[in-house]
Amino acid sequence: MVQADQALTGIGEAMDNISDMTRQIASAAEQQSSVAEEISANVVTIARLAEQTAGDAQNTALLSENLAGTAQGQYRLVERFNR
Repeated sequence: MVQADQALTGIGEAMDNISDMTRQIASAAEQQSSVAEEISANVVTIARLAEQTAGDAQNTALLSENLAGTAQGQYRLVERFNR
């Protein structure tokens, strides 16, 4: 009878340990899920900003070309006065 009581006590303690571990695993899984969602949102933001930056770079290149054309036009006008 004593052995049976000890065995049942051991089983109860083991079940408590398993329950604690299960709670810890569930908590860790929740935290990992939260971090994964945050990372996903950040990746989406980075992609959006990268697209915007690429568009801005194209606009800057076009504006630079226009500015270069304007500068050449002004240079030609100045050359007329120097003749």
